[in-house]
Amino acid sequence: MRALFALLAGALMVAATGCYHDKYDVLGDTKERYNLPPDEPRYNQAETATYRAPPPVKQQETLTSRPRGTPGGPGGF
Repeated sequence: MRALFALLAGALMVAATGCYHDKYDVLGDTKERYNLPPDEPRYNQAETATYRAPPPVKQQETLTSRPRGTPGGPGGF
């Protein structure tokens, strides 16, 4: 009897759930759309700036590169 009751309860739950469908079309169109840039000179013409090399790396001072006679260490004047 319990098995019959469980079977009927399960069937009732499945029937009450029903088939899912998106009533308000929340997901929308799933196709990918490509947007072209506007017809403006900044998009249509090639870049006219020439290549500019990066600035040279600056030499960092370390404790070994200090000239003799200069105070070093924490709190050195």
